[in-house]
Amino acid sequence: CSPCREGTGWMEKILKKIEYGKGELKDIDLLWDIQRKIEGNTICPLGDAAAWPVAAAIRHFRDEFEWHVLHPEECLARNYGLAHYADPIENSVTT
Repeated sequence: CSPCREGTGWMEKILKKIEYGKGELKDIDLLWDIQRKIEGNTICPLGDAAAWPVAAAIRHFRDEFEWHVLHPEECLARNYGLAHYADPIENSVTT
């Protein structure tokens, strides 16, 4: 349904924007707003399952999000982002 279909795509775009050093502080609030519009407003539990980790991350680690936005050069230079570790292709084992 629309909240999940549209909202999860927007959450991904904003997270990638922050991840790759293009984020702004207002993106954190936008991310929070989007996940709140998904949570409890979808037909199946998939939307909630996508929104809850984002909500928990912002709730418990907002200062990390803010630091990442305010110091993009350092994050990119030191590869503090999750993209490197979460990439299934890059981290796959070949035989």
